[in-house]
Amino acid sequence: MGQLSDIRRMITSRKYIREFAEDYAGRYGKNPREVLQDIVQAKKMNHISFGEYEWIGHYDLTAEQKKTVSTLWTRMEFRKMFTDRRYIGMLMNKYIFSKVFAEFYGRRCAQALEVDGDLLKRLGDNGGRVVYKPNCKGMGKGIRILPVTTKQEIDEALECIRSEGNGIVEEYICQNEVLSELYPKAVSVIRFYSVCSPQGAFLFAPVLTVAHQNEISNGCQDALTSMVDIRTGEVLTQAVDQNEMVEYETHPVTGKAFQGVMLPFWEETIGMMRRVVPLASKISNIGWDVAITGEGPVLVEANTIPGFTTAQYSGFGRITQGYGYQPLFDAVHGIGFEDDGRYEKVVLKL
Repeated sequence: MGQLSDIRRMITSRKYIREFAEDYAGRYGKNPREVLQDIVQAKKMNHISFGEYEWIGHYDLTAEQKKTVSTLWTRMEFRKMFTDRRYIGMLMNKYIFSKVFAEFYGRRCAQALEVDGDLLKRLGDNGGRVVYKPNCKGMGKGIRILPVTTKQEIDEALECIRSEGNGIVEEYICQNEVLSELYPKAVSVIRFYSVCSPQGAFLFAPVLTVAHQNEISNGCQDALTSMVDIRTGEVLTQAVDQNEMVEYETHPVTGKAFQGVMLPFWEETIGMMRRVVPLASKISNIGWDVAITGEGPVLVEANTIPGFTTAQYSGFGRITQGYGYQPLFDAVHGIGFEDDGRYEKVVLKL
């Protein structure tokens, strides 16, 4: 019975792969049979998903470039080998995170269950808003930006917070004017990735994430993302909508160009990350979100299964000469990362 189920799963899988190959070939003017062969080989190599295959532009990569593609599966293998799961809670629980990294948090934070009207008013002194976040959800889910200037707003905010349940309430981050010019309605963040293993610790692939229309910058829901030079803080690319694969040279609301923006306090930001990453070295792969205020960088939060879409987007492949980030995860095979110059703008050894 088990063998029959395996055969059925294999037939179903082949059907979906064939359908995807035909659709992909039709949309990009490729040979369906060649696409089918390519994706079957890719799945054997690193269990690539359909979304990753298209986003990376896998079909058009050379054989050498394909070997360097990092997928969700290869990163999970890395995390399984090198992450001590006893430490994950300090990132997943947002209140614990705010305490562990208090030196870099840069704002007041309270547990939602302890919040009353007076505390809300104090938290909202800087800008008239507070942020509610569920304690253990990711991908921007459940976050609320709540005005707390008037008594009515405070009462409504309290009602919202109490209805949401366990979480945190914190001061709203007032971002630097350079980022406000790009889009003032939401706090833009820089996503850094880190890896830690016996082969070394690295900070890499900084991504500027700017909200498209909403009040929260989150690549999974409503954001435009661009690659940043890790050594200078210069935005290197136009922005791409991760959900639609549409590129923007300028922000569709403000008209401000992305490429060429120099992010402020960059030396201080990298200095902060050099101090932050070792504090969580027991967690092998982290996505760190950083905001830049008028006084400098602050940590927003961190993710133990970070999205990796922009980092390997085909439209930004020129930054690494078309090569992906798998060499940073090859420690699972006992192979250390060696930069031959391709990763000069996007990888720092810590």
